[in-house]
Amino acid sequence: MSAKLPPKCPPQADHPLLPKLKEALGGLILTYGVSKDGHLCIMVPADKIREVAQKLKELGFDQALSVSAMDYMEEKKFVMLYTFLSYLNPELKSYLLNVRAEVPRDNPHIASIADIFPSADYDERECHEMFGIWFDGNPNMGKRFLLDPDCCIDEKTGKPLYPLRRDFKVPDWGLFG
Repeated sequence: MSAKLPPKCPPQADHPLLPKLKEALGGLILTYGVSKDGHLCIMVPADKIREVAQKLKELGFDQALSVSAMDYMEEKKFVMLYTFLSYLNPELKSYLLNVRAEVPRDNPHIASIADIFPSADYDERECHEMFGIWFDGNPNMGKRFLLDPDCCIDEKTGKPLYPLRRDFKVPDWGLFG
């Protein structure tokens, strides 16, 4: 039995930030919605994530609170989950903005935003270790961050294993060989 995954973006609704974001991002917003908690979510093209991040910074968002992923294995996609906020801009202080983008599961690459929002660096590295998503342009990709250097390598193939992928199975030999 597999758990039901949440929708990639909540149902559409009005939100005070939406007109400002539509003006700044224009056609980069593929769809949008508002969560039950009142947080705006926008879906953007994965190949435009740097452009979106840069425009959000110009609007006054000063922090990438989190970067994570969700494995939509049946659709052969990961949905990247970015949360932005502002500690400094009084107009934005009360909002959390969720930005999502889909990347293919068989070639999980997306541009890094760590040079735009340095706080994204650790989260991108964690996503790489846990899901195998490669953040192009992040100079720390490929270096072990959270996991032991000997952990999560398939002894038979020598390939890395990614513990938060939904199809991950602990090997018979365990994770530490």
